[in-house]
Amino acid sequence: MTLEELKIRLKIPLEDTTQDEYLQVALDDAIDYVKEYCRQTFEEGLPPAVKQAVAKLIKAYQENSNIASMSMDGLSKSFFEGGTMNEVHRLLKPYRRVRFI
Repeated sequence: MTLEELKIRLKIPLEDTTQDEYLQVALDDAIDYVKEYCRQTFEEGLPPAVKQAVAKLIKAYQENSNIASMSMDGLSKSFFEGGTMNEVHRLLKPYRRVRFI
């Protein structure tokens, strides 16, 4: 997954380079997490659902996870613990290899 593809998935204009260094580090971290969680290297590239999980992880990195709920000018947003990770793990479930002991 490239930085450009991540920016498209996060709806960040490609010409906006102000966050590129942060996004590249976050992208590397998220891909590393996914590979470890799934116990595979994805040698042929990340499937679309895995790329979606990576983008969700990075979006979660950017959000303030300490807020339980927020309301401003009629707009309300609620967060719940583990919500993003539950969604990420749901997307990754078909790609996770079973560990034999």
